[in-house]
Amino acid sequence: MSPDDVDRDPGTVTDQRLQQGQAMGRTMETVDTGVTGDIDFQAPSVRDNPARTALGLVVVVAGLAAVVGFDVVPALPFGNGVVAGLSVSAILTGLIALVRRLFTDYETAETADVEYRESVTVPGSAFDDTLAGAIHGLSRTRIDARRDATERLRRAATSIYAQAERISEADAREAVTAGTWTDDPVAARFLSAESAVSATGDQVRSLVGRRTKLSTDTDRVLAELAALAPGLDAADWEAATTDESRPATVRTTDRRRRQVDRRTNRWTGLTGLGLLAVGVGIWAGHSAVPPSLMVAAATVVGAAGYVYLSSPPPVALAVERDLSATDPEPGESVTVTVRVTNESDDLLPDLRLVDGVPPAVRVVDGSPRFATALRAGETVRFSYTVEAVRGDHPFDSVHVVARDFSGALERERHVRGEGETVLSCALDLSADEEIPVHPQTARRVGRVVTDTGGSGVELHSVREYQRGDPLSRIDWNRVARSGEFATLLFREEHAATVVVLVDARAEAYVAPRVDAPSAVDHGIAAADVVVASLVGAGDSVGLAALSPERCWLEPRGGATQAARARSLLERHPAFDGNRPEGTFYGEFAERRLRRELPSDAQLVLCSPLADDDAVDIVRQLHARGFPVTVLSPDVTASASTGQRLAAIERAMRISRLRRAGVRVVDWDTTNPLETAIDAAQRRWSA
Repeated sequence: MSPDDVDRDPGTVTDQRLQQGQAMGRTMETVDTGVTGDIDFQAPSVRDNPARTALGLVVVVAGLAAVVGFDVVPALPFGNGVVAGLSVSAILTGLIALVRRLFTDYETAETADVEYRESVTVPGSAFDDTLAGAIHGLSRTRIDARRDATERLRRAATSIYAQAERISEADAREAVTAGTWTDDPVAARFLSAESAVSATGDQVRSLVGRRTKLSTDTDRVLAELAALAPGLDAADWEAATTDESRPATVRTTDRRRRQVDRRTNRWTGLTGLGLLAVGVGIWAGHSAVPPSLMVAAATVVGAAGYVYLSSPPPVALAVERDLSATDPEPGESVTVTVRVTNESDDLLPDLRLVDGVPPAVRVVDGSPRFATALRAGETVRFSYTVEAVRGDHPFDSVHVVARDFSGALERERHVRGEGETVLSCALDLSADEEIPVHPQTARRVGRVVTDTGGSGVELHSVREYQRGDPLSRIDWNRVARSGEFATLLFREEHAATVVVLVDARAEAYVAPRVDAPSAVDHGIAAADVVVASLVGAGDSVGLAALSPERCWLEPRGGATQAARARSLLERHPAFDGNRPEGTFYGEFAERRLRRELPSDAQLVLCSPLADDDAVDIVRQLHARGFPVTVLSPDVTASASTGQRLAAIERAMRISRLRRAGVRVVDWDTTNPLETAIDAAQRRWSA
């Protein structure tokens, strides 16, 4: 049975199931290849209607002759009524075509933002978008966005005020509504029940280039909230900037892999312009039709016909890609050189290329985009530089957009390179950090000083000698002074059992800029250091991830365990450079983790604390007897209102954890990790 049989009589139940299977197979094949779009596009040909084509060519040639001074068309023997009718018809048809042009969008291929890392979100960008809609949106959108922004601020103020003053949420909400939560009258009135900021007034201010009252009042509220957050000072915020050229969040790959031949609508309305000229020319002549003007205008119609009859150029390209380094270090610059050869027999007058940069890799110099004209058999090359990051990163297909001479037709394809190009970057494990852990230990000798008396270095206590005590621990000074035997007890030093937990949920893929490393990258780097350092100190170390992809490495010691952990950090899907798309169920993951953890285990969590769910998981584990230390890379910024709000909320999460007895290392990622650990140790020792 051929594939076409699917469209025939469905027949028996068996045939129907077979047809359904064939249809499903085609669907799955389409999904697997990612091919979508009108791949059967057929451009019209002059052979479709030869009579009309011949007539059109005669008119165009006559028009061109009239333009250069050869009036080869005789006067038409029509009366004034016929001439007026022709004129009005041409003018109306031309006007309709021109009006239609006003409502026709220019269509072209959309390319992905391959220069940036995929799916990295700037904290607070959602609130910035809401504010932008409240200021620049259309009528209903503006009103809804203004309401959403105010409610978002009101909820944040309620939560922060309740935590700072240690009162219930209900009392805090009442204070915010009454405007008694702050001494600033502007901030208090903005969030109160009597708040009434004029949307129309803000729109006028925005049109004349002034700052809106919504923005200034929001800043006043954030300044008051920052005063309630420990460790934050609104005076340290950087000046507000607006970088509209850089997206707040991006998708660097287009998984649809469109293969489309399309009309761009660039010359839509050209026919109308020609008909309008013809009609005006006829009307200007009144009783006598000016053939020269009419046929000259017909050349415009002829040009429109050429556009209509054009075909998209063929795309037969060979792509080769070279990397300047095959095994770079993390952070090393790698130059990518792409060579593209036109293997067809036709000229490509307008060829646009976008290289398939791996989603987790960002471009630091040059551009992966290239535009050129390419003759048959000709080869062009272009280069750009990327920054190496951990893991294996295969390059994607080259996104190709080829247009004809007029730009009216374009062909969109994805062309794979010859052989797979992979940028591989291994982690550099180091073990020169001293990682503080909780005193909860196993019954093995290690480096963690406990409160149990026995063998060790630090004196714990002195007790009466008991038979069998080692002679080396007898207090011989007391024997010399009083003749009594006593035994010295030292603080026993045990090994710890530590599981390093990396927050790799979708919420953790945040960065201060979309071209900066994400919090997950910083977390993996911190986990790398922690694992190697603890294993080097003789502790048993395991590895796990908060991610839709399950990752679990049972705690063990030794160099082999460090190698296992490094392999997981480099290769496991849970630590992929792309934001996970699956759903993460925090409560279920926390229960499963508790079942897997040894009873004497403690946790080191690497998390940006970008949401409350991470805080809830940590508090649950800590309260159930698994001490937690949080290494939190700070990836917040303060260049926009939303970023400032995100920074305040993160500071409040840290405060909440510290109140619960959780150790938190607040890591400014512009400084080395050891600096943050030293500062935290001083804080814990104070």
